[in-house]
Amino acid sequence: MFQAIALTHGLAASQSVMLSISQEFNPSHSRSFPMKIAQIETRMLEMPYTKPLITATNNFTVARGLLVRAVTDDGVEGYGYSDLFPRTGETPETARHVIEAVLKPSVVGRELEELARIRADMDHALTGNPRAKAALEIALYDALARSAHVPLNLMLGGRYRGMIKVIKMISVGAPDAMAEEAQRLAAGGLALKLKMSGKLDQDLPRVAAVRKAVGDGVFIKVDANESYDAKTAIRLAKGLADNGVEIFEQPVPRDQFDALWEVKKHSPIKIEADQSVRTVADAQMVIKNRMVDAINTGIQKIGGIGAVRQIAELCELNGIRCALSNTAGSMVGDAAAVHLAAATPGIAPLCELGEFEVITGDPFFGLTVENGAISVPEGEGLGVSLSGF
Repeated sequence: MFQAIALTHGLAASQSVMLSISQEFNPSHSRSFPMKIAQIETRMLEMPYTKPLITATNNFTVARGLLVRAVTDDGVEGYGYSDLFPRTGETPETARHVIEAVLKPSVVGRELEELARIRADMDHALTGNPRAKAALEIALYDALARSAHVPLNLMLGGRYRGMIKVIKMISVGAPDAMAEEAQRLAAGGLALKLKMSGKLDQDLPRVAAVRKAVGDGVFIKVDANESYDAKTAIRLAKGLADNGVEIFEQPVPRDQFDALWEVKKHSPIKIEADQSVRTVADAQMVIKNRMVDAINTGIQKIGGIGAVRQIAELCELNGIRCALSNTAGSMVGDAAAVHLAAATPGIAPLCELGEFEVITGDPFFGLTVENGAISVPEGEGLGVSLSGF
């Protein structure tokens, strides 16, 4: 059974660095190096939604995911998490299996300081399975940052920003119900992402009702979740422009790249790829062929922190917006994303995070959405705590 994490609360980043430096000259308070990875444990989590999230392709009532615990030989603990559901190509059961049967044997006993090499060996040992790999990698990053007594963002190069603004998702529903929820969220300073059904005659009234309810100053993004063909998506895009929508996400099925390019060519608003970009190579291809104006990526979706940073750098070099997102699940996943966004200039300051607020039963605490934003945690590692099981 997992044990509670001991954290240093309220420690500013600069203080953490000074503490780490002082420990180099005070052996009685320093970690022993090198540290070896002694244990890898997994636990499946099921966390009910407070209300269903309905999209064109899913009806979520429970967030199912896998929690990973990494422990070093001197007792430092790190935690990672991935949300998993069939349309991602992975489930909690498959992720648990590949970690326990394939990845764990090649990780336990390794020196934690060789995390970059360990990650490369994970990719060599196992093709695909990005969410399983991401959960394990986050746990190792958390343990490494805790061993150095610093927040994860410092391990990633330091803060570029100290606060991440939040976009919140609104489920497919009746226009008046979506408008009411949008008005409540916008009053809290949040930007909005509206889920669509794939039916033009129903989706446009939804968007119009939300815009009327929140006014002209609120950022609105629309996500079709692959539910339109190119010609209908172009028609919708023109209607979205009339309602002041900023971005149209994944209008067509993921593998229809010619259709994606056609929509982008004729759309009056920015087109963003989500499911069409599942690897760094996908990102490179859609950027090279100017198929999109933006890419929505995530640590779990793309398979790890390093891969997200590669995509962010590609986007930054080519004038493409790089959005960072996470679906509902344990705040462990969001904490990793917040630290990554804090340390990566190429990631947009407006991210789709904070969906942990719509689920119940998360065993972690320490991350909150306040005034439309998440502050970067200042504690060691991910900066969140485990309340115990």
